[in-house]
Amino acid sequence: MPRDPRFDILFEPVAIGPVTAPNRFYQVPHASGMGSRRPQTMAAMRGVKAEGGWGTVCTGYCSIHPSSDDDPYPSDSLWDDGDVAALAMMVDRVHEHGALAGVELYHSLRDEIDIERIGDCLAPGTIATAVYSGHRYAREMDADVPVGVPFLRER
Repeated sequence: MPRDPRFDILFEPVAIGPVTAPNRFYQVPHASGMGSRRPQTMAAMRGVKAEGGWGTVCTGYCSIHPSSDDDPYPSDSLWDDGDVAALAMMVDRVHEHGALAGVELYHSLRDEIDIERIGDCLAPGTIATAVYSGHRYAREMDADVPVGVPFLRER
């Protein structure tokens, strides 16, 4: 059965900033249950999506700092060079099939799961004093703290 021409636009390339997706099929960020703990499996699964025709394939939510660790729930992370290598593996698998790779950057504001181990809950400076997270108000994020360094400091 031929495709209805009303849907042809879905199969046309679309510019997204400086890159072009081969079509308008966008696999939104979603948790896979693998996270950064199983980078080869995650890369293979996202690669299959690209091979199947998705124009853009995204990671799951990707924690940007150890203060946003949400163990025991598996998620992607971008804390250090090891995480960069794991995500690069996924990007390579997606690019092999001509698709774009995307990432959803995430910070949870840390509250109830393990506040004693992780430290302060964080928020962007514009809303830090307005965010109450379980036990205390969020503290403004500090751009001077390098990724991968525990965020336990004096106020």
